[in-house]
Amino acid sequence: MQLKKLCRSHLTEIQWRSKGNAPTLEEYKAFAYITSCCPILCTSAFVGMGAEIATREAFEWVINESNKMVRAGSIIFRLQNDIVSHKFERNRKHAASAVECYVKEHMASEDEAVEFLWTEISKAWKDIAEACQKPTPLLVALTDRVLNFARSISVIYEKEDGYTNSYLLKAHLSSLFVDLIPL
Repeated sequence: MQLKKLCRSHLTEIQWRSKGNAPTLEEYKAFAYITSCCPILCTSAFVGMGAEIATREAFEWVINESNKMVRAGSIIFRLQNDIVSHKFERNRKHAASAVECYVKEHMASEDEAVEFLWTEISKAWKDIAEACQKPTPLLVALTDRVLNFARSISVIYEKEDGYTNSYLLKAHLSSLFVDLIPL
């Protein structure tokens, strides 16, 4: 089901690109929720967690589109990606980013769009923090996956597109796996 949603959402973005359309930011965010891959990655992360945690309720929780935490993780991923990569992606035939959608819809500058999107990212982090305030043993195991996904995205897209330009992550990865802190 999640894979079908992802494919349909990518198809919609391809149609926008082919027609040269930039949707409103709200239309864009509705599809970006899926194309960020946050829901499908979180769903995949639950698969190996064991039957006591990866229950039917756990999967229903993560795919529920009104799930504030997964939605917030998706917003962080997509908007932070768009902020750091929109100029590069504009040069290769790519669907409009959140930056371009905001600029077109509000007749704003790129700087104004980026400032607005950082505000949206900040709100998304507050939603994640709020969701983490009400832990239950089952929920902690699930919310940790979403929280760690959002944290990873913040590092990958910190200042530049570390996903596309993976050499930018070398220092982070070295600090985790090579330059260990002696105990």
